[in-house]
Amino acid sequence: MNDDVKRRDFTINSLYLDSKGNLTDFLNGESDIIRRKLVFIGNPVERIEEDYLRIIRFCRFSGNFDNKMSKNLKKEITFRVPKIINLSNKRIRDEIDKILLTKNCYKCFLMMTKLTLDKYLLINKNNYMRSEISSGFVLKNFGIIDFIKLNATTLVQNEKLDLISVIMIHLYGEHCIDKIIKRFDLNKRKIKFLNFIKQIINLKINIKNYYLDSHVVREKQMYIFQLIWQLRCGINSKKQGLFNKDRIPFNWYKLALLHILPFEKIKEIDLFKINWPTFPLVREEIVKSNKTITNVQVERLFFQAEDFWVNNNFQSSQEEILNFLKIS
Repeated sequence: MNDDVKRRDFTINSLYLDSKGNLTDFLNGESDIIRRKLVFIGNPVERIEEDYLRIIRFCRFSGNFDNKMSKNLKKEITFRVPKIINLSNKRIRDEIDKILLTKNCYKCFLMMTKLTLDKYLLINKNNYMRSEISSGFVLKNFGIIDFIKLNATTLVQNEKLDLISVIMIHLYGEHCIDKIIKRFDLNKRKIKFLNFIKQIINLKINIKNYYLDSHVVREKQMYIFQLIWQLRCGINSKKQGLFNKDRIPFNWYKLALLHILPFEKIKEIDLFKINWPTFPLVREEIVKSNKTITNVQVERLFFQAEDFWVNNNFQSSQEEILNFLKIS
C-alpha cells in the first residue's frame, strides 16, 4: 500500500480506510486536511509529469486548500502547462465540471490565471496551432459565476444544459464559442444555446439602464419583459407566433440577459423566477373573426397582437387587442 500512496498526487488523497473503519495515514494527509494545506507527494514536477491533468487538479483543490507556491514551483508548473493540450476532451471536461461544483471555484480560476492555464484550456492536440493560444479569461468579476450557481442551477438543469455551456462563455467571451464547443464536446442543444447567446450579444439592443434604477421591483421586471421581447423580435425574422410557443425557451433569454445587462443590476431582480405574463387572447378568437384566414396569417396576427400587448405594458384586454387587429 505504501508504494501506491507514493504514486498519488497530494497528501490529502493519500488516506486509506479499511472495512473496520481504521484509518491509515502514511504521509500526514489528515493533518494537511485539517490545516487546509495542499501538498504534493514527493517531487511536484515528477507528479505532474506523470499526468498533466494534475495541473488542473492543483487548481481545483486551490478552491478549498491553501497552496502557497514558491516562485520556483510556479515556474516549473507554468512551464509544463502547454502539455495539457494532449489531455482528452473528456478528462478536461470532467475536471472542469468538478471545478464548477467547487464552493469557492473563483479561487480555482484565479489559480488558473496565475499559471496561464486559462490560455491553453480550450486547445487540444488535434487543433493545436500557435495562433490558437487565447488571451485567457476575459471575465473580471467572478461573482457572476457564484450568482449563476446559486440562483440558476435548477433552471440550467431543467433546460438540459450544464454549467460548462453556461459559464465558459462568461469566462472566455463569445469569440471563443467554437473552441468551447470543440474542447468540451458539447451536444446539439448546448451548441444551439451558445449560438443563441452569441446572436443576442450581436444584436446590440439599446439598453435603457435607467429603467433598472427604479425602486419598484415590478417596474424593473416590466422592463425586463419588454427587453426580452425586443430581443425575441430581433431574432424572429418571420415575426410569427406567440412567445410561449417559440422554439427558443424563455429561460434562455434570462440567461442571455447576463451578457447584456450590468451584473449589479440583475442581482436586484428575481430574474430566474419570473415567468412570461399570460396573454389574454386565444387562437380561436382570431379564427372566429375570419374563418377563411390561413395558418400563416394567424401566426402573423398573433405576433402583432402580442407586440401591441407588450408595448402597452401588458395591460391590454382581449377586446382592446381584437380592436387593434381590426384596425391594423
